[in-house]
Amino acid sequence: MAEPLDLAFALNGRPLRLRVRSDQRLLDLLREDLRLTGAKEGCGKGECGACTVLLDGQPIDACLTMAYQADGARVDTIEGLADGAALHPLQDAFVELGGVQCGICIPGMVLAARALLARSPRASYDEIRAGLAGNLCRCTGYTKIFAAVARAAGVDDGRPSAPAPAPAPAVPGYLRPRTLEEALEILAQRGAGTRPLAGGTDILVQAKDGRPDRAALVDLTAVAELRGIEERAEHVYVGAAVTHSEMIESALLKRWAPALPEACAVIGGPQIRNRGTLGGNLANASPAADCVPPLYAADAVVELVSISARRELPVEEFFSGPRRSVLEPDELIVGVRIPKRPGVRAAFLRLGQRQAQAISKVSVAAALTFKDGRPDWARVAFGAVAPTVIRARAAEQALLAGGPTGLRAAVDAAREEVRPISDLRSTLDYRRAMAGVLLERAVRKLAEA
Repeated sequence: MAEPLDLAFALNGRPLRLRVRSDQRLLDLLREDLRLTGAKEGCGKGECGACTVLLDGQPIDACLTMAYQADGARVDTIEGLADGAALHPLQDAFVELGGVQCGICIPGMVLAARALLARSPRASYDEIRAGLAGNLCRCTGYTKIFAAVARAAGVDDGRPSAPAPAPAPAVPGYLRPRTLEEALEILAQRGAGTRPLAGGTDILVQAKDGRPDRAALVDLTAVAELRGIEERAEHVYVGAAVTHSEMIESALLKRWAPALPEACAVIGGPQIRNRGTLGGNLANASPAADCVPPLYAADAVVELVSISARRELPVEEFFSGPRRSVLEPDELIVGVRIPKRPGVRAAFLRLGQRQAQAISKVSVAAALTFKDGRPDWARVAFGAVAPTVIRARAAEQALLAGGPTGLRAAVDAAREEVRPISDLRSTLDYRRAMAGVLLERAVRKLAEA
């Protein structure tokens, strides 16, 4: 059952403290309680970007963020962008170049562009295109929108470089624990009805239909023990609450598990990547999860912990079926260990209904090491072609033979090892054929690296 909560955050640079419901989304708080209606309810799934706001300077989907997840943070909406009657340079550029028509999508576009230019003041066309990949527009046309952002690039908006500090958090720890111990105690005490929440990019989509109840969620984003990417003696450790954006930027992962940042880069748009987490991608247990094949190909180990025990298991043993795993109701994924393998090369490729913002029809992660120009270690994992992500062991053995003959044998073996189905997104035959095509492309990419 929803309960009232005290919430403290900075809204458009001004400290604010108010009471919210525990089941209330950030979008609902902004629109219904605060009457800031620039952010719109579009798809409700994180695909359109109409609800984009900035949370601590990052564009996020307010429809997939609980109100209390903004506790102790800075929130900026389109209403706070202008300086009195003087429009922000981005707003000026949108008006002057005709980047505005119906107005539904444009506030989110402008805020996403604001975050991009704060990070890359002289953004290139490709950077602008990537920065707005999480925002859709049905009437204006992207040419004018991109031109408006390009015009504003490099223009000083006159704002101070250091943002105003946010107030101290106010939400109680039983809904937003600050330590791992607190989080585990909550799971143990409140029972199986409680659902952990991090990025919310999937679970809050499900909650639109009432399952799970948003009031039963416990936010883990303030738990420091679940964050961070660290290099250790024999492995790289990735915390469960590390976001896709953080993995994309990680030099450690680019060196030791390069397929993982590649996979993260094609998940959703920037708003989704800024919120979605590695632990959430695992716990969701989708056979089409894009982070999972790279973990298979890296021989990753998942660390699980409850109030009374800790256990570790290879990532292949974590999944028991589609949307099912061995995770117990009182357990949390705390992180993933990736062994350091000198000289490793890895790649991730996938096919979807479109190039971005689409679930994979088939995906592959391949990893190889070479000795004297020939593969001496190989891993191949496929997504969306079986009830869970799978290792293609026969294909791996075939690759060790090296050369064109080994590659052809690996492609043939992979097509036999996958177990796809026909569904709304693709057919069995197409998935089987494309599994071989993607594997060949991935191996050729690694061999030429």
